[in-house]
Amino acid sequence: MDGLRLRRLHDRQHDGDRRRHGTLPRIPRQRLTRPPFRRSEGAAADPLPRPPPRPPSTGPQDANMDARPAELTATDFPAIEDYAAVGNLETVAMIGCNGAVELFCYPHFDSPAIFAAALDRNAGSFVLRPTFARRGVQRYIENTNVLVTRYEKHDAVVEVTDFMPIGDPADANQLVRIATVLEGEAEIAASCKPAFDYARGPTAAHKSGDHIVFEDGGVTLPMRLAATHPLSLDGVEATASARLGAGERMVLVLVMDDAKQHLLNDGGVDRALEETLDYWRGWTAKSDYDGPWKGMVMRSALALKLMFSDRHGAIVAAPTFGLPEAIGGERNWDYRYCWVRDSAFTIYAMLRLGFYDEAENYRTWIRDRIEEREHETIALMYRVDGTTNLDETTLDHLSGHRGSQPVRIGNAAYRQTQLDIFGEVVDTLYLSQKFIAPMDERLWRDVSRLVDAAASTWHHPGSGFWEMRGEPTRFLDAHLMSWVALDRAIRLADRTGLPQNPAWRENRSRIVDTIETQFWNPKVGAYTQTLGGDKVDATALLMPLMKYTSTMSERFQSTLHVIEKRLVFGPRVRRYEPIGEEQEGLDGPAEGSFVACSFWYIEALARSARVEEAKTRFEEMLAMASPTGLFAEEVDAMGRHLGNTPQALSHLAMISAAVALDRAITNGGEAF
Repeated sequence: MDGLRLRRLHDRQHDGDRRRHGTLPRIPRQRLTRPPFRRSEGAAADPLPRPPPRPPSTGPQDANMDARPAELTATDFPAIEDYAAVGNLETVAMIGCNGAVELFCYPHFDSPAIFAAALDRNAGSFVLRPTFARRGVQRYIENTNVLVTRYEKHDAVVEVTDFMPIGDPADANQLVRIATVLEGEAEIAASCKPAFDYARGPTAAHKSGDHIVFEDGGVTLPMRLAATHPLSLDGVEATASARLGAGERMVLVLVMDDAKQHLLNDGGVDRALEETLDYWRGWTAKSDYDGPWKGMVMRSALALKLMFSDRHGAIVAAPTFGLPEAIGGERNWDYRYCWVRDSAFTIYAMLRLGFYDEAENYRTWIRDRIEEREHETIALMYRVDGTTNLDETTLDHLSGHRGSQPVRIGNAAYRQTQLDIFGEVVDTLYLSQKFIAPMDERLWRDVSRLVDAAASTWHHPGSGFWEMRGEPTRFLDAHLMSWVALDRAIRLADRTGLPQNPAWRENRSRIVDTIETQFWNPKVGAYTQTLGGDKVDATALLMPLMKYTSTMSERFQSTLHVIEKRLVFGPRVRRYEPIGEEQEGLDGPAEGSFVACSFWYIEALARSARVEEAKTRFEEMLAMASPTGLFAEEVDAMGRHLGNTPQALSHLAMISAAVALDRAITNGGEAF
């Protein structure tokens, strides 16, 4: 690993006070997560960051992994890894290193976007930064989701603090931006130009006293922008500017106008900031994890927590939509919904860190989803409020991130058959009754319905874990996770005396027989992706994690070896081998390596007594995190992020790998 990456990793893991803190006195001195910004003249002309060097590779050369077409040079888009997230447990604002809010669905995760410049430079943004710089260095205040972006030149230092208040319900649904001059003097400029309904609806603005009110014709509530400095209005763009000296600041508050109040009314900005810091610090303090990668693990936990809806108990897969899995390609999905699979895995990660309230809320949420469909099984994904109107459409008026079209909203995968979801849900509920509270009769009846469904459908074709859009087929992951549903239900019933269906044991045995005779390919030496197939899939790495087989079993080790030859490139792992448009249902440039699969591989190494190798690969993956410690869905061959971000599946897999690696080190490198 090159020196820059090592320094970035070191700075994330070891907190050091590397800066002088200026005003906003209630914020304690904080620690940077990467080396301090180099002072230089002409910061406004700084280019976008160079891609990091290619990580070391021990696998085959993956020439197709860098999917960025050379002709796409729209450098005014920040890279995906240059966005960071702030949120209030109802929605998230994505803020670029350029000081702009560029993706913000408001007031809920799955509401229409009001800022979408990340997907089209004319689709609305909210900028606050000094005029001497176009980009800054981002970091989170330790153990919080409060973001600070620092701008420097030879004679001035400015920091912009961004947060969404949590703590006082009266402060809900507000986005607060604070620009503070720490050294010297600087011209601070702000521009707020919403574009309602994904930039396809009407947007109007007018002055109301010293505020600016934005409206879309009555479809949603108006929005009010307030500032400590005079606001001007030009069409639908509100602006403010002021030359400030050391210790001075400009504050802007964007709020839904239902209560016609905001934090600047009563001087409540500092109070709200302190309450928000206290909330996040109090939440992280509940964790009992104290492993060697605690800093990055807590950052992943905080990223996951941002994806929880406090109102509904749902967990979204990512707070963004339309960010491409291949630059210039069509894999531009909407992940602002609650996948049953991803939610279950998220709760599993939370339980491993000692966050039990989230698991209890999930039990209630999933119970309600089961019970509301009396004669059907659960859906595979939901809106945040529990509804399933997820019809997919494209926003053809948006150019897409760096030309990646189409931009999709909704998700047609909700109509698919994905048989793995039963296993993820039942396994999570099995664990939650172990860590939280025994399963009562009501919940057991609901769980039994899911297990009965798994027993009767495990052999059906479906779209699989990866939501293939081609012809349904029989995937290994569906059989594996159906086995998990039956196995956990049988274990729980045997342990507690709860009633069980005799068909569960019979079908559990039948699934094992099918996996061992029809998914095991002796010519390949591996468990294959499909029934009777010859290609491997990274979901096979989950087999020992799900306790289907021993990590050191001959067949799993052989499968791991084949996966390493076919899918592994250094620390990065592809989801599956090329399978063609017929099965995928998609065309276009190749996607990147899947972050979750990379961490599954690392965990498999740790469990296989290959601890030093696992540790090296783990640190290489951590070095590919964004400057603020976030992971998107994928990374390309140069370590650049692809897909929606932050991605729940990536962060929860990172947590699982960290816990497993810590255990392997503690156990002296023995297999488990």
